[in-house]
Amino acid sequence: MNTQEIKQLLERYWVCKTSLEEEQYLFAFFSGNELPEDMKIYQPLFALINRQSAIKAPKRLINRITEPLKPPFYPAMKIAASVLILLTVGVGFYTHYQQEKQMDRIFTDTCADPQDAVKETERVIAKVSSVLQLIEKKNIWNETLDSVRQEKTDFLHKKLQK
Repeated sequence: MNTQEIKQLLERYWVCKTSLEEEQYLFAFFSGNELPEDMKIYQPLFALINRQSAIKAPKRLINRITEPLKPPFYPAMKIAASVLILLTVGVGFYTHYQQEKQMDRIFTDTCADPQDAVKETERVIAKVSSVLQLIEKKNIWNETLDSVRQEKTDFLHKKLQK
């Protein structure tokens, strides 16, 4: 290669557009002794890069880099995660069991004697009746119905106007 081609190759090298073969050619060229005067300034740079690429890392460092990094409390964290998973599953089963037990209590027959069931039903009906009488006395029911009717008509008027 002539000096003009070397200069073009150097220009491409500075903007990182050279291939590996072209870079090897440049290193070989600048490692020689017969260089033009204007290119001798690049010789120390290529010599330094050659020397640095020849340096190899110690085996101990390579082994340390390639082995996976484990946190210092890795075994303890594995045990803690397992315990947390077991606790979560246990709490879930316990909660489900308690809910099932409560539902069974609610929906099973609570009165063994039919007379007791009739008395319990009369007591509940009396409570509901007293609440309904209280509502009627205070006229809460009619006021509530009137307010609902008013909201409904207002809503319909707005819809019709649109």
